[in-house]
Amino acid sequence: MEGGGLGAAARQLHAALAGLGHESRLLTTTGEARPEPFPGVQQFARCGPAKLFFAPGLAPAAANWIAEGSAVVHGHGLYVYPNAAVGRIARRHATPFIYHPHGMFEPWILARSAFKKGVARVLFENANFRHARLWRALTSREADQIRAQGITAPVVVIPNGIDLGPPPQPRASPGQSRRQVLFLGRLHPKKGLALLVEAWSHLARQAADWELVIAGPDELGHRAEIEALVRAAGLTGSVRFVGPVTGEAKRARLLAADVFILPSHSEGFSVAILEAMAAGLPVVATTACNFPEITAADAGWECEPTAVGVGQALAQALAAGDDGRRERGAHGRALVGARYAWPQLAATLHTECLRLL
Repeated sequence: MEGGGLGAAARQLHAALAGLGHESRLLTTTGEARPEPFPGVQQFARCGPAKLFFAPGLAPAAANWIAEGSAVVHGHGLYVYPNAAVGRIARRHATPFIYHPHGMFEPWILARSAFKKGVARVLFENANFRHARLWRALTSREADQIRAQGITAPVVVIPNGIDLGPPPQPRASPGQSRRQVLFLGRLHPKKGLALLVEAWSHLARQAADWELVIAGPDELGHRAEIEALVRAAGLTGSVRFVGPVTGEAKRARLLAADVFILPSHSEGFSVAILEAMAAGLPVVATTACNFPEITAADAGWECEPTAVGVGQALAQALAAGDDGRRERGAHGRALVGARYAWPQLAATLHTECLRLL
């Protein structure tokens, strides 16, 4: 719950449903850093291997809530303990189950730890898949990936959303002497940071008035690997790591930047891209981010998830000039306001839930 991505999307959907007047409760697990709970959210401390998300208090609480007569149960993500516990309880009470895979059927994701995922399928996910009455895909591509798993239950495409927030102020930060390209997300191999460093190494000399800022929490010790690549490429003067940022600190980072970059190998649907667009930033993203609206709305630059592709798109972004970047950023913010507001998306999902009852 303390991170972004899936956890933030689940919390925001819960808040949007509650904001529309529907009773919504969210169970989640948390590591050592426990943020203040949000209304209607109950958190449980994890123990054991971090990747399992095991929290002994979660199952009893889920059993109580479902036994009290929960109309539907939502499962976010796949292959971890909360899915096993909540899915089993939903089946026991014959409660309709809605699955939100959040990109877990992306080929790049399926190929990682494939044996462990296969074990999870045998132990509990196959049973969950059979019980699921509705699947929510974030994109039409994800809907196809769900069908490719042999799933025949209804699939609805509803992306993640965002609260648009106030209009961004002119891009500036006290004492900031260089323009900024910002990466903001988990420091994880799937995010393509190695590609980004290689691409940046070819741009840094001709972009002396720019710096690359990498913000986000370290996962799997990946930050040390990327820092080593930065040192080996002689980029320590133009690449800066700032660690995790949340809340107002995250918004400040977005407002201080000039370009947002997401060079991922795989994404279900990126909330980070929505946040960048809401802040009026032009976006550079790979086609693996599954966000073709970037090109359609002229909100940035798309590229293949290769060092060459990322480098070419970044070069175009840097060469676009302040006016060109501002224009694309304005297009992105307009797109978010028109199509990705949470109340509208939550209402659509609630309508689909009613069909199950």
